[in-house]
Amino acid sequence: MEVDTKQQIEAIITDMITSGEKINVSRVAAKAGVSNALIYNRYPELKVRIQTAKEKQQNKVQQIETTTELEKVKSKFDKAKQKQSDAEELAESYKRQNDELWEHIQQVYSMYDQVLAERNDFAERLKFLD
Repeated sequence: MEVDTKQQIEAIITDMITSGEKINVSRVAAKAGVSNALIYNRYPELKVRIQTAKEKQQNKVQQIETTTELEKVKSKFDKAKQKQSDAEELAESYKRQNDELWEHIQQVYSMYDQVLAERNDFAERLKFLD
């Protein structure tokens, strides 16, 4: 009878591990229809197996959470890189516009200097007409 109980508990543990069902001593005991104390006292090796499976499940969950968090951070980083790239393009556009405006300002000043020279020349000629 004891062998049957142990085999039954082992089969339940195997099924729970295979199916990915959340595992702990209480759940295994409930499925097997035995007490937690029976597993702890009579089958300590099964308790260790259950604990090992539980830790693996917890590690897997933590790994999934870490991977998910890593993907979120990667996504934020990619968005930040894109924003930086867009900002650099905008800055380059502003620089080009600024250069074009300075060139235009220089042309205007050149035209102003030319008009001023013509005005002064015209004013000098008018002096001689008086």
